[in-house]
Amino acid sequence: MRKHITSGPSRQHPSCSWLVRKHSINMSAWSEEMEGASNVIDELHPPQRKRILSAVWTHFGFKKEDGVILKSDSPICRACGKAVPAKSGNTTNLMHHLRKHHPSRYAAMQNKKNSDPVVKSEPRDDPVTPNQTVIDTAPTDPEASSKWVVVPIPTDSRQVALTDRIVTYIVNGLLPLSTVENKDFIAILQLAEPFFTMPSRRDLTQNLIPQRTTAVKNHLITQMQNASDICLTVDLWSNRSMRSFFTMSGHFILNFELQNVMLSCQRFKGRHSADNICGVYEDILSTYGIRNKVSFIVTDSTSNMIKAFNLFPPITGVHDEEVEQDDTSDLHVVNIEEEMMYFPPERSPCFVQTLHLVVRDALDQVGSVKCLLDKIQKLVSFCYKSAQATANLDHKLHCGNATRWNSQLKMLKSVLNIPSDVLGQLECPVQLSPTEFKIIQELCVVLEPFEEVTDRCQAEKVVTSSLVIPCVRALRHAVKNMNMTGNKNLVSILQKAVDKHLAKFEEMQCFQMASTLDPRFKLDWCIGEEVNTMKDLLMGKVECLSPKLSAGYNDCSDQPKKRPKLFSYMESQCSSSAVARTSHDVIVYLSQPCLAEDVDPLAYWKGNQTSFPELAQLACKYLAIPASSAPVERIFSLAGNIFSPERSNLNDKTFDDLLLIKCNNIEQ
Repeated sequence: MRKHITSGPSRQHPSCSWLVRKHSINMSAWSEEMEGASNVIDELHPPQRKRILSAVWTHFGFKKEDGVILKSDSPICRACGKAVPAKSGNTTNLMHHLRKHHPSRYAAMQNKKNSDPVVKSEPRDDPVTPNQTVIDTAPTDPEASSKWVVVPIPTDSRQVALTDRIVTYIVNGLLPLSTVENKDFIAILQLAEPFFTMPSRRDLTQNLIPQRTTAVKNHLITQMQNASDICLTVDLWSNRSMRSFFTMSGHFILNFELQNVMLSCQRFKGRHSADNICGVYEDILSTYGIRNKVSFIVTDSTSNMIKAFNLFPPITGVHDEEVEQDDTSDLHVVNIEEEMMYFPPERSPCFVQTLHLVVRDALDQVGSVKCLLDKIQKLVSFCYKSAQATANLDHKLHCGNATRWNSQLKMLKSVLNIPSDVLGQLECPVQLSPTEFKIIQELCVVLEPFEEVTDRCQAEKVVTSSLVIPCVRALRHAVKNMNMTGNKNLVSILQKAVDKHLAKFEEMQCFQMASTLDPRFKLDWCIGEEVNTMKDLLMGKVECLSPKLSAGYNDCSDQPKKRPKLFSYMESQCSSSAVARTSHDVIVYLSQPCLAEDVDPLAYWKGNQTSFPELAQLACKYLAIPASSAPVERIFSLAGNIFSPERSNLNDKTFDDLLLIKCNNIEQ
């Protein structure tokens, strides 16, 4: 064939003939070279050096004859058997050969950094094969790479699993992303799994974390699509650099289990106006597709939040006569079957924050109490600064915060735990008299009910909406029966503040329904005529929720009886059986004894969902409402820990992703 080409007729161009001849010669030479490649690879030896620093020599070696290396300037590739020029031990051509002809081996070699020498010297007389070469991280299979392949995508299930666990470890531990570049961390993983390839920081920010965020959002969307009603808590937060963030959390009951999820903590730019707040709020609802599922919103009492979420008159609790008339006149437009879907969500101020303002303002209004608190604060500050005082105290004093009354209560209790004779030995310029100790004891007694209510209403992963009205009335009862000999003015101020600021929660229909649908309370919190009022309200809610109950409970015949003309004014009451069934369910539920306080109300409704289906659905709506904005406050605490000095350059998108993954652990 070659002879035919070279001596053929002149119809073929001479240059083409030369190219074909050259290609044939090269292919023949390559074939001859590869035929003996296996023999060459099996007899390759490492360089004759005491210590080889470059990992590239794992893939190259030399052929020996009578114990002498042949062609020391041309090492042979173990993968393809080709000789590559490398004068004076220079590895540039070797690297280029691997990168061009064996990219997987080159990528695996590049991913191994800061490692010990990979090849050690062997006796000159004994041939060294890849299985005999002392390699730190190379597999026993000569054809396998020293690392799991990660380019373009990981192909080994163990590589994927370890990478996923590293992302979880960094996110849940609030660690900086530079952890993957830490030499000690890399050394630990290399020792545990030599084949593992550590992901880079860039891969974390551009691929791994966004992929996990997408998975979390899809999981949340699926969850909330299965929920009938969702309650939101919304607030604004600023970090140490005074960058503002809009935070929103969602609360719903799914399969009779309370779900608390974080939806967003994104950067909020511009003025904190009601229009801007509404714009961000609408964007988040569109992202998750829950616009028609939100039935309630909890915010603080700032003017911008009130204006942003009071664009429509609330469903209940309206005192303006004109607004009530307008609502009544518009009832004929609304389809009663879709009432809960199309009414705008009702907004409530944070109950715990309102309670905090009540107590703090009362403490500030009583001058003697305020002076005593300032005096105790000076005593605690002295003990913190004195090494001798700290050594003499068995109990650590709690430092109070003027903006949080519950921290001041902890400070008072910590002082009472220290004997008076020990405090007298501290040589503190501020000393407390026996009368002041008695006032401190009375203050603790007065404030303890408020502390208990605060702790109950901001508890995590439990029903709190049903506690609001019982707690308001419990505080009113407790303050009314208090006797404070040191300063009676504080008790009277607290009593007036409870009636003024907390009574509005008793009038909110959402909290009334939540307390009634809680099997621990039912109607025990009602007084006088409230019993019949709440019973009628509950029956009306059940009838609105299922207005066509008569379909399964109609005892009348399909054809109505023909009446005489004289009695034609009478209307058929065939649907009365459905109303009777609804009333019967409500009466049976309310007639049953209340459950113990430590019983989970959702467990009760899970066991009685077939007996009272409409009541169970209403319970899932109203018992999911949080009594406070504590869920977003917890998110703020986590966010503050993420913004550490090691994360000074953390961008807003990565911050939001990290917090979303951290707060919504879908692996649990």
